[in-house]
Amino acid sequence: MNREERIERARRIAAQGAPTAEDELKKTTQRLYQRLSGVGASQADRHVEATLRSGTRTLINPTDAPREWTKAIELARALTAQRARRRDKITYGELQWAILDELRALVDPESMVELLLTISREPEGVLLAAIAVDAATGEPSDDFLLEAMELGFDDPPSALQRQAFEAFR
Repeated sequence: MNREERIERARRIAAQGAPTAEDELKKTTQRLYQRLSGVGASQADRHVEATLRSGTRTLINPTDAPREWTKAIELARALTAQRARRRDKITYGELQWAILDELRALVDPESMVELLLTISREPEGVLLAAIAVDAATGEPSDDFLLEAMELGFDDPPSALQRQAFEAFR
């Protein structure tokens, strides 16, 4: 076997054992989910609020940071889907905390509704982000619900949440 053949063989073997992007996302989601369990919703909310007030972190949105925005959407969708499978809600603060923990940046609060609607635009045909709630009220924000209504999701939040839980059994 010549040098080129050995190199090609080594590349094939490496490619077979290399984790896929989907595998990496699953591992990241599981790690973040475990960390979130230890942090809790109220502590995540406080940390995010303090970080926003301090102004020490980059704020990401779809136009100024498209690569980070795409990663934030992937993380938010994976975490929200995991919570839906467990028939549990997730707070906006927990989503923001997970994105901050992984990307070292926060979703611009003005872009949060857009992020939530984007994670819901999948083939399930349900409003996955309906299980993302404000920690104080336990309900999705009014801004989110108004935008959802414009897209045809005009059921009460509890019905939208049940649909998400059922779709992600």
